[in-house]
Amino acid sequence: MVIWRIVDGKAGHDSQSRGLASALLKTSPGVCHDIPAMTAGQAIIHYLFGNFPPGNGLQKPVFIIGAGHGTHMSMLCAQRAYGGKSVVLMKPGLPASWFDYCLVPDHDRPEQRENIIVTRGALNPVVPSTNHDRNKGLIMIGGPSKHYAWDNDSIMNQLKDITGTGQDIYWTVTDSQRTPAITRTTLQALVVKNAGYYPHDETGRGWIAERLAEAGSVWVTADSVSMIYEALTSGAWTGILSVPKRLSDKITGIINTLADEGLVTTYNDWKHGNISPLKKQYLNEAERCARKLLAEILP
Repeated sequence: MVIWRIVDGKAGHDSQSRGLASALLKTSPGVCHDIPAMTAGQAIIHYLFGNFPPGNGLQKPVFIIGAGHGTHMSMLCAQRAYGGKSVVLMKPGLPASWFDYCLVPDHDRPEQRENIIVTRGALNPVVPSTNHDRNKGLIMIGGPSKHYAWDNDSIMNQLKDITGTGQDIYWTVTDSQRTPAITRTTLQALVVKNAGYYPHDETGRGWIAERLAEAGSVWVTADSVSMIYEALTSGAWTGILSVPKRLSDKITGIINTLADEGLVTTYNDWKHGNISPLKKQYLNEAERCARKLLAEILP
């Protein structure tokens, strides 16, 4: 199994494609090469000439995986030059028929096509755990986006409520690339005996997955869809920190859907004692998709 993973340097996209690559290699051992995406212009030129310089010297791929619009032309360029099956992890801006497989989250309402595999949320590298410790908690902080605004004071008040109520729990608090500087500064000044702040840029790859594997309770800001699905995949009880909306659309509607299904508890519900019990369900979309892809190509 040889995988070429075309990457654009964005953490959310990296998490998705790394999750699928890891699941494929877990089922069918091999090697994964991470290849930075070219600019669209560079990729088009190389596509026209039928070459893909970043692939020189590498084994030909079985799968070419990419997440993020910036990876699409590089994927197609690599495929034309070296073959392999192209797997895009999103609803592509280019025609879906240009790719062998499109793994599209259900909230994007994908069309029905033979090469489209609908996923429950975004794929990620987290695997379900049975070692959750009720005395360990994890709080993951995102940041403003085109769908959500930000209220630093509100976030900090929610953190104080949660850590104050769960004093028998040690809370690990971390942030993300989108977390505003003011929030990071406030978190650094956080003085709570049962909580510690760990900036994302001071942790290594796999650190979040390790924390999720042991945390009995996880809180995630509403803006961080990828982190919400990571928490759900881990099997931990998951709460959603309130963040003001910019829009009411399919992305912001994800929280309501998950809450209605009893998979997450919103901060407001938690505050008023309406706490959803932990639902034991198998949510490992990376593994499910990996098995489906391998079934398509293996004899």
